[in-house]
Amino acid sequence: MEMTTTKVQNDTKYPVYIVLGSGGHTAEMCTINMALLSSSRGKEIYNPLRYIIANDDITSRSRITSAMQKVGVALDDTSFIYVPRSRKVGQSYFSSVFTTLWALLWSCWLVWRDQPKLLLCNGPGTCVPFCLATSICRRIGRLPNTTRIVFVESWCRVRTLSLSGKLMRPMLDLLVVQWPALAEKYKNAYNVKYFGKIM
Repeated sequence: MEMTTTKVQNDTKYPVYIVLGSGGHTAEMCTINMALLSSSRGKEIYNPLRYIIANDDITSRSRITSAMQKVGVALDDTSFIYVPRSRKVGQSYFSSVFTTLWALLWSCWLVWRDQPKLLLCNGPGTCVPFCLATSICRRIGRLPNTTRIVFVESWCRVRTLSLSGKLMRPMLDLLVVQWPALAEKYKNAYNVKYFGKIM
C-alpha cells in the first residue's frame, strides 16, 4: 500500500505521529505499518516514528513492537509517547468534556513541540485531539502546509463512517475507506479515497 498522495516531507527532523488505539484499532494499525515500512523507501519516508498511546493502554506497545520487528524496524523508548485518554469506556459524557479538554491541551503541546510531518490514525478516540491540534497548528503557521493528516477508516466500517471519521473528515487531508459502498457514498468528497481493501 502506498500513500504517495500524502506528500510526506522527507526530513528526519520531523517525526511521523501514529496513533494507536486498543484491540482492533491497534491490530489494523500494525498491518498498515508493516505495509508502509516493508521497503527501504518506506523506512526512509516514514522516519522517525512516534507512536501515540493512551496512558492506560497496556497492550499496544508490545503489539506494534512485534509487528515492526517483522519488517526490520527496531523501536525503543523514544518511539512511544503516552497521553491522557479523551474518554474511557463507560465514562459519562459530562466528565468526558473535561478529560477531552485535558487531552487536547496535551496534544497541542506535543504537536507544537515536535512538529510532525504526518499524523496517521485509524479511529480510536485518542486521535481526535491530535487531529484538532495538528489542524490548529497548521492554520496558525506552526506546522508547514506539507504536514498531512491521514485517517484510515476501519475495515469493519462498510456503509457508514465511524464517529471519529465523521467528526474529523473536514480537517483531514486524506480519509481512506475500504469498502466500495462507503466510497460511493462519499464519491463527491475531495478527501475521501478508496484504494481497495488494505487489511
